[in-house]
Amino acid sequence: MRLEETAEQAVAWLRAQGLEGEVYLSFSEERGLERRAGKLDGIQNASSEGVGLRLVEGGRMAFACAAEASLETVRSLAQAARRQLPHLRADVHKVLAEPKVAAPREELRRSLWDESLFQESWESLGEKLARAEARALALDRRVSAVLRSGYSESRGQVVIASTRGVLTRERAASCGMGLSALSGDQAELQIGSDYQSSRRFSELDWEGVGRRAAQRTVALLGSRKSPTGRRSVVFDPWVAGEFLDLVAGLLCADQVQRGKSLLAGKLERSVGSPLVTFVDDPHRLGGLASSLYDDEGCPTKCKTMIEAGVVREFFYDCASASREGKPSNGSAARGSYRGLPSPACSNFYLKPGTMSREELISGTSDGLLVLDVMGMHMADPISGEFSVGVSGLLIEKGKLAHPVKAAMLSGNLLDLLGRVDAVSDDLAFYGGMGAPTFRVADMTVA
Repeated sequence: MRLEETAEQAVAWLRAQGLEGEVYLSFSEERGLERRAGKLDGIQNASSEGVGLRLVEGGRMAFACAAEASLETVRSLAQAARRQLPHLRADVHKVLAEPKVAAPREELRRSLWDESLFQESWESLGEKLARAEARALALDRRVSAVLRSGYSESRGQVVIASTRGVLTRERAASCGMGLSALSGDQAELQIGSDYQSSRRFSELDWEGVGRRAAQRTVALLGSRKSPTGRRSVVFDPWVAGEFLDLVAGLLCADQVQRGKSLLAGKLERSVGSPLVTFVDDPHRLGGLASSLYDDEGCPTKCKTMIEAGVVREFFYDCASASREGKPSNGSAARGSYRGLPSPACSNFYLKPGTMSREELISGTSDGLLVLDVMGMHMADPISGEFSVGVSGLLIEKGKLAHPVKAAMLSGNLLDLLGRVDAVSDDLAFYGGMGAPTFRVADMTVA
């Protein structure tokens, strides 16, 4: 599909009509299969295309979208958007991006595309999942079943063009697989899961996913109630993404400007320990959220958001940046052509330390290694207060002890960041979020 040609035709037509606007055109396709209880459960194969149109006039911005990427569709959407304009409230900060060319990064472009995707047969993919399941079952005799396993892959292209001169084109592809295993008996059942996603089919560790899922399910067998008290809490990278997702949301400029973030008013102020540095890197080779341009056509860049505990930057799109009289830092994102851009992170991670995970645990006299967390999305973004369910392994005198299930972890996000006293070197990404193992001193565990 020639999206770029359609975008150029659409912009030429908008200019001929005396309109100021932007078109966002996309095409994507995906396929996948799922197995349940060792048998094929379903196959999916789908594609979609669409266009989102923004028109600007007199400080007003109208939006319309449709599931067809064609010049005729743009013309129809323009009529609908023009009818909206007189009824919208003027906002001089609702602006379109100015054209800027990103520095050439061919290595990054190549890392986001894999020609081998969509080539593997369904039979071959099913066999790979079956081997991953067999690996999970063989790890420990207490693993009684694989509940489900699945594989998916997608690829697509986005073109953004505007009457202001923006014209960007990017394509990307990715794949991923996951597995959930069951262990125990009628007296106690535990479920453990693992998944991996990558830009490259060859990088998927099918049997490794099966092994890690099995390890997680047997690790919690024989769980006991945790004694209530204050102790160190060690976060495994698997669960750390729950906290990173919350932190990233608090760094979005639109939320800060609306007073819906506890980081409002804290630019250049300390909010965490000197060991806490959060980086957002859209240029990470092969990153699941990497790109040369954001979803308004602005060049992206690597940003240190919190440095040694100090807030240095927020995520800006054009509108939120305009409200502060500054340029966008290339952080606009859209869920699809159906949505408007807003600030968001890309590959967001906690910078790793220099000690090993083993050294971190051996240096913990009384703690809890958290392997599962539930309810982090319920944390209050304004006060930072949270109370979540956690499961994991007790740490006694530097050694992993018995499993703990259904414990409650309560506190405040700023207190948590301020009490980080150890960060290991085992940075691991799950999707666009990455973290090493890290330890927080003196938290309430009940």
